[in-house]
Amino acid sequence: MHSAILLLAVTYLTKPQLAFSQQIPLSQKQVEEFAISDDACPLAEKVVTKDGLISSADILTSPVFRLTQIDRLGQVVRIPTVSIEAEDDPWSSFFDPFLDLHRAFERLFPLMYHSSSKLEKVNRLGLVYTLQGTNTTLKPILLTAHQDVVPAGDIHEWIYPPFSGHFDGQWLWGRGSVDCKNVVIGLLSAIELLLAQSWTPTRTIVVAFGYDEESGGLKGAARISRHLEKRYGANSFEYLLDEGGMGLKTLGDTVYALPAIGEKGMMSVNLALSSSGGHSSVPPPHTSIGIMAEMIYHLERRKLFTPRLDRSHPSRQLLQCQAQHSPSFVEPWLWSALQSDDFEATAERLAQSRGDAVRFTYQTSQATDIIHGGIKVNTLPENVEATINYRVAIHEDLHDIKTRVIGIVAPIANKYNLTLSAFGKEIESNHPRTSLLNVTVFGASIEPAPISLSNTLTSPVWARFSGIVRTVFESAPSLRGKQVVAAGDLMTANTDTRYYWNLTRNIYRFSPRRENHALNLHGANERIDIDVHLESMALYYGKNVF
Repeated sequence: MHSAILLLAVTYLTKPQLAFSQQIPLSQKQVEEFAISDDACPLAEKVVTKDGLISSADILTSPVFRLTQIDRLGQVVRIPTVSIEAEDDPWSSFFDPFLDLHRAFERLFPLMYHSSSKLEKVNRLGLVYTLQGTNTTLKPILLTAHQDVVPAGDIHEWIYPPFSGHFDGQWLWGRGSVDCKNVVIGLLSAIELLLAQSWTPTRTIVVAFGYDEESGGLKGAARISRHLEKRYGANSFEYLLDEGGMGLKTLGDTVYALPAIGEKGMMSVNLALSSSGGHSSVPPPHTSIGIMAEMIYHLERRKLFTPRLDRSHPSRQLLQCQAQHSPSFVEPWLWSALQSDDFEATAERLAQSRGDAVRFTYQTSQATDIIHGGIKVNTLPENVEATINYRVAIHEDLHDIKTRVIGIVAPIANKYNLTLSAFGKEIESNHPRTSLLNVTVFGASIEPAPISLSNTLTSPVWARFSGIVRTVFESAPSLRGKQVVAAGDLMTANTDTRYYWNLTRNIYRFSPRRENHALNLHGANERIDIDVHLESMALYYGKNVF
């Protein structure tokens, strides 16, 4: 049977001085010294069926499909469906462009809207499509993405206007072309094509599009999740496939498809310091800004986080696959390092070899992103705030982060006679207090995500997905002749899947994009190679047995 299929995200591997694809291949003797087990990374069987329907390969080679997708993606990129934290009322006129987007969906995908699926709107702007399957004893599947995009930024930095949907013969330009209207249009197009061939799913398919993923997802995906759990119950879906990541990376003759099977946690901590003001001609030894700077200085230098790559870490599967299938293009010591029980040393060695993009899949990150303070050059600052963002490694949790923050800022607060309130609790001290430091969680926070199953030998869902990925991409013109290996990995960022944990154990995040063919996500001149968009649609269209 056919159905739409989507998957997600990944960690992009880089090396500080020398990219893997540029490394000098190992000698045959060195390769043999790996002594890698043949079952370190077993490949799933390809999925090949004959059902009389248009094949995924046809999508990749047909000029008609190409022109249709250029038009569809271009139309929706031209609609500025921006979301920001300051706007959260779905009935506000700020969200009127989303209504334009919904009308475009209805026009572009008439079968989805008028004949074969049920559409529900959740919290006005969230979209939930249901295609009823013929076998109601089977768990449904859930395909998700988001309608919103981040602001365009300085439009003068764009070669083409950010909401022009300009196509130059290879690239389709505009905000959302990569993140993630490409996914939305790919999914809807794949299902529309199936419906045009009188196809009916065996297993019920639910397609859900939130509208505020870029600003937290609390009004979009969070509401949709509650809506679906009320209808279907907990653990009621066979699997969930969402957007995210960079998708596909090539090492020699092997292409690695890198769906994220987990996500790091996330929390932002706000430090708010209030003190008495006065004229700057008679300053104290340290103003509020100076004290805040000292706190940030020590947060960035003391008790820094440690990377760890234990045997349960999602990235270990990718490393094993690289060691088995691309031994000439990875570190000569990789396989032996993976056998070590010194998980911290192994993580640090890989981080030093491959750079920060890999380091932060093993380690908690900390970034001071916002600071405010002072109003005038001759006036002492009374109120100073700083906000620090943490992406929490899977071997740690939010409590660990809070404990570290308090341990570092409390002595500084004591040094300057500050009353310290940390995460709702006042820290006791015998000193008289003259000012207040309030430490709070800023916005939503989330623990590291549960790790989804990704063993080809023991997980039928993963095995099926892996086989579909091999089938579609090994036949793609851009990758023909290469072996495709699906390997789980960890996302350092977060997606709307944070709200769907209770619906299924099988959550995969994968936007199937070849490296260097989908550029500047969240930046100026965001654009996607139209061939990559067609490859995404082909994957979503791919055959499966669910």
